[in-house]
Amino acid sequence: MPERRLVVVAALAASLTGACALPQRVDGPPRVAQERSGHTVDREVYANLIRSMLDQGQYYAALAHVQQRRASGGGDRQALTYLEAEARRGLGQIAAADALYQNLLRSSLAGEAYHGLGLLHARTDPARSIGFLREAAKLRPTDADVRNDLGYALLMARRDREALHELATAVELAPESDKARNNLLLLMMVQGNETAVNRITREAMVPVETIAHLRQQARTLNTARTAPGGR
Repeated sequence: MPERRLVVVAALAASLTGACALPQRVDGPPRVAQERSGHTVDREVYANLIRSMLDQGQYYAALAHVQQRRASGGGDRQALTYLEAEARRGLGQIAAADALYQNLLRSSLAGEAYHGLGLLHARTDPARSIGFLREAAKLRPTDADVRNDLGYALLMARRDREALHELATAVELAPESDKARNNLLLLMMVQGNETAVNRITREAMVPVETIAHLRQQARTLNTARTAPGGR
């Protein structure tokens, strides 16, 4: 999508010169998959089903299926550890999730684990969160979600120039991502870069409601930055 790429480049140049859907029920693997001639459900199919539950906010169900997979002796141990960590993060079980992610830092899933740790500690320890997300970006430099989350964390920390690099990268890696585009727009609004804001909203055809919501967020962030004690 070349027009999206032009949007990001224009926003980047202008700057240098001047959010939950209701979860749906997921009951688990289809009966046909569970009973197909007595064969074991393929581990990747099962893992994808658990990821689908996580994506839809079905954290208790996802955790139950991780436990079921372990009890049956199936699945990849490290993958199940990661999926359990994601479920426990979603449930707010900070200590348990942290321990599970930490167990993966020397594994092939280290990038995913650092990403999870960054999200896990984003509210309580922003500096530590950014450190984790930077490690995730080193290991997974083309992962748009990692770059987007790092960019957003940097924006919240008022490190705008660093945030711009990460968010622009995220948008170019995943031009179809509304989340990354909206975070880039939020940064442009916070900086008062209306030229870039207008160009992005026009060329990407951003809904009016989305623009209004982002402007409210930008006002809130700028108020916090100018309040006594703000950096």
